[in-house]
Amino acid sequence: MEKLNEILSEIDERKEELLKFALKLISFKTPNPPAKNTLPAQKWLAAEMEKIGMDVEMVDVYPGEPDVVGILRGKGKGKTLAFNGHIDVAEVKEDEKWDFEPFKGFYDEKYLYGRGATDMKGGLASAFFALKVIAESGMELKHNVMMQSVIGEEAGEPGTKRLLEKGYKCDFAIIPEPNSLEVQGQGGVITFWIKIKSPEVYHDAVRHKMIHAGGGVAAANTIEKMCKIIEGMQELERYWGVMKRYPKMSPGANTINPSVIEGGRNPIFIPDECRIWYTAHFLPNEDVDDIKKEITQHVMNVAKADLWLKNHPPEITWGGESLVREKGEIFPSAHIDENNPYVRLLLQTRERVLGKKPEVSIWPSVSDAGWFSKFGIPSAICGPGKIEEAHIINEKVSIKELLDAAKLYAAYILNFNEKSW
Repeated sequence: MEKLNEILSEIDERKEELLKFALKLISFKTPNPPAKNTLPAQKWLAAEMEKIGMDVEMVDVYPGEPDVVGILRGKGKGKTLAFNGHIDVAEVKEDEKWDFEPFKGFYDEKYLYGRGATDMKGGLASAFFALKVIAESGMELKHNVMMQSVIGEEAGEPGTKRLLEKGYKCDFAIIPEPNSLEVQGQGGVITFWIKIKSPEVYHDAVRHKMIHAGGGVAAANTIEKMCKIIEGMQELERYWGVMKRYPKMSPGANTINPSVIEGGRNPIFIPDECRIWYTAHFLPNEDVDDIKKEITQHVMNVAKADLWLKNHPPEITWGGESLVREKGEIFPSAHIDENNPYVRLLLQTRERVLGKKPEVSIWPSVSDAGWFSKFGIPSAICGPGKIEEAHIINEKVSIKELLDAAKLYAAYILNFNEKSW
């Protein structure tokens, strides 16, 4: 307890150092889209990890776009705790009217400002600073602590997925996404395209022969046929909202949203192709593969009820690894079990350090927590800032929450280290 109190006091005393570290992270222009801009930030962060004695590796996700993995090794063959955060931030458009330069952040008595302050360079800074203070204290750890700075999360890119595929795993992961330091799981998201394609192409003047009895042309306008699919998907969405439930998650949050629609050539053609891009949110206890099967079956049943679509069934293209590069993304769900020993310890630590009620809940957005769940690794979303402050003009985060986050993470590292597991 004495050592913990010393660490927590030191975090308070070194507040300015934490804020300057966060500002340095913000100064790197890493918006996604356009992406392909994270290398300078990752190199700088890797060097900072090395300064405090971490073993560091840079692992390419795309050529010249690496993740960074740093490990502060314990003295034994213990467990591994990971902090995972993304270095990319939300895009900034030229016509946005900021009160300051987005990547020239600053702070006042209450807030740290700049693109990524909330989502999630502030959280990354707090996690690293907790590690830094512990490492510089000379304390010997029994277990390992890993820090993962990943690329691409803002566009559904596979930064975290690639690390897990390549064996950079842990026993428990904390994702410092902005949720006011709650302890949360998440639902999942998958995007998908539905395409209706006609094998024939017709002039607009032929339409009357397609839609009236005796016209003699067995063809269809694919935009109109897509309207049937849209109606069918609305029925499935309503069914989900009525029949599916998850504790502490708002009923009906598992939506199926038609996000983008494309179709037709120009006004003198009957549209021979129509495509629609959907975003489906599903519950924390549902698996993405089961969701794909359920949606596919429903779409095909809708098609079978139409005389033309049953002979020209829609095509479905699922997910992808980048909204920017592939026009698709997948975020698996992350069920959170409050009886899991790692989660229970986080709840207990949070109650002692911050005085917050020890309970779990569900984050309304998605993060890379789902990839840990997909690989069988328990995780918790727990970071400074509010989701309402993410992605906005004049983005900011509470300085108090940054400090609270650093204290919580440091305390958890120490408590994790005391366990034999």
